[in-house]
Amino acid sequence: MSVLIATSPDDVLIDGYRLLLVDLDQLQSKTVSDVLLDISYTGNIIIYNWKTGDDTSWLLDKKHKSDLILFNADSSNEQIVGYMTAQKNSHYFGQLKNLAGANTKAIYASEDLKDLLTLIFNQL
Repeated sequence: MSVLIATSPDDVLIDGYRLLLVDLDQLQSKTVSDVLLDISYTGNIIIYNWKTGDDTSWLLDKKHKSDLILFNADSSNEQIVGYMTAQKNSHYFGQLKNLAGANTKAIYASEDLKDLLTLIFNQL
């Protein structure tokens, strides 16, 4: 597996599975990293990493290009949380509070993320 990380304003043009990380905290980012190190996948993984304060138009562009979105439901950027909640391919860390009914794809532990990515990569 080859992992490439892109942040605003960069992009990656090679083929691969595209994962968008939206405003993850350090523990959430570490969970993603640890799970990626622990799974078996032979293709390229492109990680787009966006934080509050980065270019929002970059985030929207990468949202369209990404196969899977992982976002921090506890982010202080409530507009981005609401928007990411509505995406069909999004899963989240934390608690959605009043949006919990709109997206039930919570990641509670690293095993949840590992199961999700293993299922996805086995289908590719």
